[in-house]
Amino acid sequence: MAWRGLGWRRRSSDVDTRVTGPLRTALHYILAGDLSAAEVALAEAARIDSSSADIYLALANLYRARGEIGRAIQIHQNLLLRHDLPDEFQRESLLGLALDFRAGGFLRRAAASFEELLESEPKHPTALREIERIQIESGEWEEAIRIRRKIGAADPGSPRVLAHLYTGLGRTAVKAGNEADARRSFRRALQYDRECAEAYLELGDQQLREGKPRKAVGIWQRTLRLHPDIGLVVYPRLWEGVQTSGEMSTLEALLEQRLEDTPQDHEAAIWLARALVHERKVDEALGLLRQRLDQAPDFLPAAAEVGRILLREQRDTDAIKVFEELLDRLPLERQRLTCANCGTQDTALHWRCPQCGEWDSF
Repeated sequence: MAWRGLGWRRRSSDVDTRVTGPLRTALHYILAGDLSAAEVALAEAARIDSSSADIYLALANLYRARGEIGRAIQIHQNLLLRHDLPDEFQRESLLGLALDFRAGGFLRRAAASFEELLESEPKHPTALREIERIQIESGEWEEAIRIRRKIGAADPGSPRVLAHLYTGLGRTAVKAGNEADARRSFRRALQYDRECAEAYLELGDQQLREGKPRKAVGIWQRTLRLHPDIGLVVYPRLWEGVQTSGEMSTLEALLEQRLEDTPQDHEAAIWLARALVHERKVDEALGLLRQRLDQAPDFLPAAAEVGRILLREQRDTDAIKVFEELLDRLPLERQRLTCANCGTQDTALHWRCPQCGEWDSF
């Protein structure tokens, strides 16, 4: 948890030394995770020294952390009304107010407060990042790109982020029916980051829409080395592409190579089995899946695929046995992916974490 305003500043010598004790106590409680006790200590410090902006900033941040957004907003607004507030505290109060609005879901008010902060400090890193985040969540890709360019070299990850932002802009153009603008955006994304898997996927989708399945497959194939779990979204696309082009043997060869290079890619085994069945190599497909289950007994989709193949082959008795075994081993929920930055979990693959906003972290 980030605690802005909780690094206690050196107090002037004329301040009653009695306030030091409650401040230290509050800090200890915060470190221990006891926010209720920390509030009591900070309130006591504020009673002793009601003129200290530091204490009120800390109290407001504590309220925001507890989800009491209204109380945090009230403190920050009261601080901003003070005419004797130094510029440093003015900016910190405005930042706190913007973060309050952000936490409360008042995105327009948050953006306005961040913009106001940027008028006095144009390169304020937190304000820039938070405005960018608001624009992304609002689907305002051009504005997000403008803000990211302001961040620029201050963040070494800017080229990677810009690639995702241009990809988002391209998707908006696709929805508007403007394929030419979409193509320019996807290619611009790859100019910023040649390893942006998201941009390759969208560019491949566009090729398929234009009736060019071979080109689409070629583009999607490039993504396999870019992300460890990319197969979740690439293999269904490859399947559609080769079915459209009538070149299932191409997918078979590609997946065989993939498994040779990345033996732990269980999803590739599933789709290779489907390609083999399509080519009427049923026993080979079943052998592949059973071998995979010997290596990874908990990979239940492989068992389910065995059952499906047996049903299609009208081997109902064998299929029923497989499905009964599968039901006994079925977990309560699907396997989840985890954000490496904040720990958020989901069964879907996100390019950008919906919780912390980090790109490529799932």
